[in-house]
Amino acid sequence: MSSAKKDDMASTRLDFFGITEEDYGKFPKIAKSVDKVAVKALDDLYKKIKKTPEVAHFFTSDKVIEHAKAKQISHWAGLFSGRMGPDYHANAEQIGMVHARIGLEPTWYIGGYASVLERVIKQICGGLLGGAAGATVATLVKAALVDMDIALSAYFKAEEQSRLAVIDQLGQALAEVAKGNFSAKLTGLPEAYKQIERDFEAMRDGIDGALTAVADGAGRINTGSSEIRQASEDLAQRTERQAASLEETATAMEKLTAGVREAADGAMNMTKVAGEANSEAHTGGQVVSQAVAAMDRIQKSSAEISTIIDVIDGIAFQTNLLALNAGVEAARAGEAGKGFAVVANEVRLLAQRSADAANSIKALINTSVEQVGLGAQLVDKSGTAFEAIAARVGDVDKLASTIAGLAQTQAVNLAQVNAAVRDMDQMTQHNAAMVEQSSAASRSLASEAGELSSLVSRFTLSGGSRQVASPPVSIAPKSPFVLARQAPARAPVAIGNAAIDQDWTEF
Repeated sequence: MSSAKKDDMASTRLDFFGITEEDYGKFPKIAKSVDKVAVKALDDLYKKIKKTPEVAHFFTSDKVIEHAKAKQISHWAGLFSGRMGPDYHANAEQIGMVHARIGLEPTWYIGGYASVLERVIKQICGGLLGGAAGATVATLVKAALVDMDIALSAYFKAEEQSRLAVIDQLGQALAEVAKGNFSAKLTGLPEAYKQIERDFEAMRDGIDGALTAVADGAGRINTGSSEIRQASEDLAQRTERQAASLEETATAMEKLTAGVREAADGAMNMTKVAGEANSEAHTGGQVVSQAVAAMDRIQKSSAEISTIIDVIDGIAFQTNLLALNAGVEAARAGEAGKGFAVVANEVRLLAQRSADAANSIKALINTSVEQVGLGAQLVDKSGTAFEAIAARVGDVDKLASTIAGLAQTQAVNLAQVNAAVRDMDQMTQHNAAMVEQSSAASRSLASEAGELSSLVSRFTLSGGSRQVASPPVSIAPKSPFVLARQAPARAPVAIGNAAIDQDWTEF
């Protein structure tokens, strides 16, 4: 409540009670009378309190009593020291709050006032109207206070009954909520408690909406988790098959890598052999060139021999002519030339044989020259062929080198591919394990979603009871909506002496 509203209520109260400026003028005289009798009146009051079990336990020691007496005297002094303003009202309200906190009912407070007022009235009236009149006024005040206490007690009792009825109705509604019935409503409360009704309805609508959303979400989670579980299981199976295929691929790649490495080594050996063959082919070409040169020289020598044979043949022809001439001359000489004729005949025969031999040699030389020429042509062709072979061997050497380089590169690349495939195999194995874990997690999620749906199905919502088709859970569901209902005690609250002492100290 705001300060301005409190001030308005205090002013209205004073106006209704008829507290005027004339009354404020009498306050100093009343303060003197109160000051004279207050201590004695409070002493008598607390003696009576000690003899009354219903109220004695509120004052646990003489220290507490002395503190309460001092506070009460201070309060009366403040009451009659000036106007009944905000400070007075705050102090009076503090007294009431302390009494309420420790459970001191208004009856005992009003009764205490009656005992003190009796002495104050007799003190004031004794000097004005006499003792009998003061006693009469005191009796009137005490009777009025008793009547006021009875009326106030009835009022507070009615308020308590109304409050208990509201509490009971609220307890029943909360009990239904605790059972999970969120269709229960709290209606028909007195106007002073309408805010509770509105708050309860807002709470019920909020929780009902939240649980409805949870139920819908649980259904969706259940469906989604089932789909995820199925997909995870399918993925796990495919991943396992992929892992097996990759493992086989890795093995095949290792074999292929080993084969390519062997092929690369063979290509290197082939390059070496091709190089050696190229070198030998070049050497053979050089030898053939030398043979061609030798054949040319032989051909030239054969030609020279043929020339010499021609000379020999000419000499034989001339010798034959000379032998014929010698025979003719010997015949002319007659008997004297017979010996010379024999020599001439032998020379002629010798010349004839030389000519025949020269012809034979010439024929052989010609044949040899032809064969040497043919051999020279063949050797020349062999040289050309050797040059072509050497060129081809050089090309083969280059190709072998290229193949060897490519084979080495492919071997390195295949080794890298093999390492990558092994890494993929390991990663696939890890992925397979992770997919299996994900599948297990999705199965757990599906189970949790089923349990959540089962829990929500226990509540009766505004849209009706929800039945979620899910397997029964193995745990006992616990509802967080628990209402501990206790009947409010009408007797003063049983609190410890230390707490009461603290409350009196605050007072």
